[in-house]
Amino acid sequence: MTIKSLTITLILCSTVSACSVMNEQECQAANWSALGYVDGSQGASANQFNERSSACSEYKVHANFNQYQASYQQGLITYCTESHGFFVGSNGNSYLGVCPQSTSALFLRGYHKGQQLFTLKNKVTQAEQALQNEQYDSEYQQQRLTKLKNSIIYDKLTARERQQKLEKIEEINQQPNLIKKKKAQLNRLKKELAKLELVQRD
Repeated sequence: MTIKSLTITLILCSTVSACSVMNEQECQAANWSALGYVDGSQGASANQFNERSSACSEYKVHANFNQYQASYQQGLITYCTESHGFFVGSNGNSYLGVCPQSTSALFLRGYHKGQQLFTLKNKVTQAEQALQNEQYDSEYQQQRLTKLKNSIIYDKLTARERQQKLEKIEEINQQPNLIKKKKAQLNRLKKELAKLELVQRD
């Protein structure tokens, strides 16, 4: 199993841990050096070898720790950079604390910047969805408003029923203000995002 094929396999998995349990065919064909490098370059936990070894022991396949560990450390060199930290954070992925002390500070600097970007992008998405929902609801409520007004004019209502309908009319009439606030919030978040992206590019 080559490093290239292993990398493609891991990309197809949603998480590194999802690919940690190896089947018999994978164990028989395992290149422990290649596995170690790919796991390290993907930021997999240091316990990844134990999980692989345990799975392969069921098929009487002995895992080579020395080959795996040497390449795992080489893979970490690729993973533990500031730019890769930013990539991990900006995609909302978790960091498992695998970087050695000599490179962890740089990785975390990029990772925290990436997390800021990821969080702000999520806020923009949520604000867009909230505004869209409010606009859809406003169209429905405008139709309801006509019915409420007609009910007050033509229906025989108790004082309590009339008051409830008036309160609902007032609530509907306030909806444009709510939409305006949500638009302002969305615009503010978009400006923050554009500013953050500009700063991080510099």
